[in-house]
Amino acid sequence: MNRKELTEIRNHFKPEAKYFVMERVLTAYIDGQRNVRGVCLRNASSIPEEECRILIDTMKKVLNPSLGKQSTELPFRNHAYGEDGAQTFLTAVLKSELRKEEVALDFLSKLADAVDSDVPYAVLAAYCEYDPPRKNKMGEDDPENSDIVFRYMVTALCPISKAEGTLVYNSSDDEILRQESPHAIISKAPMDGFFFPVFTDRYTDVHHVLYYTKTPNDPNENLVNTFLECDVDSTIEEDQGGMKDVLDTLLGDDLTYETVTTVNEQLEQIVAKNRSDEAPTEITGRILHRMLAEAGVPEEKLARTEEVFSDKVGTTLKPERLVAPKTTIKTPDIVVNVKNGSKNKVRLDVVNGRHCMVIALDEATIEVNGYELKVPGVLDAETPWETPGVAQPAE
Repeated sequence: MNRKELTEIRNHFKPEAKYFVMERVLTAYIDGQRNVRGVCLRNASSIPEEECRILIDTMKKVLNPSLGKQSTELPFRNHAYGEDGAQTFLTAVLKSELRKEEVALDFLSKLADAVDSDVPYAVLAAYCEYDPPRKNKMGEDDPENSDIVFRYMVTALCPISKAEGTLVYNSSDDEILRQESPHAIISKAPMDGFFFPVFTDRYTDVHHVLYYTKTPNDPNENLVNTFLECDVDSTIEEDQGGMKDVLDTLLGDDLTYETVTTVNEQLEQIVAKNRSDEAPTEITGRILHRMLAEAGVPEEKLARTEEVFSDKVGTTLKPERLVAPKTTIKTPDIVVNVKNGSKNKVRLDVVNGRHCMVIALDEATIEVNGYELKVPGVLDAETPWETPGVAQPAE
């Protein structure tokens, strides 16, 4: 499933969507001792509109289109297809359409046993149907040409916290006072979740599951490993560290600002292409060799690229995990953030014997702590700037 297909599902995950129906909803509370409580199975049509909107908005976050970061498509292990395997079990839950209480309770019990959580959490799950429209000869949606209904489940695990006392205005007594809330608050931001089956080539794919986590550098390994029976993906930090090791090994002190920023631009281009590409590109040793060559690295430095990549990384890296949204230059005392596309405004150089970072400015003014300042040394037609200690020419 690529980003385009996931975005299609996400865009149709709303009550007013023409080809979408949320049939059944399961909600439950898992306490700190992993006890399942407050189980509720309902027809979505019976849920009050405002409550339904909150449920949909919360579960929709699991359908995060940032594939490779917070969302990762994972294949099931071979054991998952066995009689007591995760894929077999999830398929049975899907077929139940969340209409059988015993199946729902078994689902919740397995989740509670597998999920490692320091806090109580709520389980919000929905059985949905999407009738994907096919295109006619004009490239328009043609409901008459739809020949498959995509049936799926989306599950969100939301942390719960007890509300602290707050100050409220009591209109009957005309006073402001402290009020304690007896209720626990369910976060609208899931900590983890999953979507099964996935939507590949706009058809049902029961061999993969989409795992979502709010913290991609700290995935819930028990949920992925034990409940879903998939292999835990590496974290973003690990992937970025692997790429750094490769470049450090290949280039060492010859790694330049221009090389780093050019590679990041190349990664941006690959990520943009992957958003709609049916076969997303992942970074291999061979692709990295080509990227570095295009960045101007001499060929003699690249002879061992594939060997080093295989040693430091193993197989492939997802470009979405490597690309930086901006260039950050750090020294012990100064941090400079450069928007992507503006890298050429910064250069590293030696000026008067000192190592310097030179920033080209489009305007003769800059903003410092909200104050607009004229850059020293820029001559104004009416008021020339004076440099301290330097005599100005006589008129």
